[in-house]
Amino acid sequence: MLRLSKKSEYALMATLHLARLPPDTRAAVTSIADARSLPRGLLAKVMQDLKRAGVVSSTKGVMGGYELARPLAELLFLDVVRPFEESMALVDCLDGQRSPCARFDCCTLRDPMATLNQWFLRHLAELNMADFEQMGLPAPNCASVLPAAVNPTT
Repeated sequence: MLRLSKKSEYALMATLHLARLPPDTRAAVTSIADARSLPRGLLAKVMQDLKRAGVVSSTKGVMGGYELARPLAELLFLDVVRPFEESMALVDCLDGQRSPCARFDCCTLRDPMATLNQWFLRHLAELNMADFEQMGLPAPNCASVLPAAVNPTT
């Protein structure tokens, strides 16, 4: 099954974090990382990739930081995760990057899986981040739920 990379997970967390900030507020990588208990170095790279993808914008300086480039309802789920995923295929033979298996020409699953993959991607292409956010419960305070060895603030 499709499994998102850690970078995609961090990108989703950072995007939702920025969406929950008061209007006209920016957040530095350190504040996002600390609030969500994420590794700062990797998050900094993720934020740069999100900036290149047009998901976030940044401002330098004392009042600088990151903010969403567009409202959450105008950002698609795929806008946020695609920069970090080599493939969005459900099975290896559909990703176009790997050699198909020896059974590819006679596989009874190939066509149904291709149809399912197209259906899945079509629905992901329609999912905006505001709808994605509504799927979950309010985020817990990560510092209170992580063990002390993982929580950098203790």
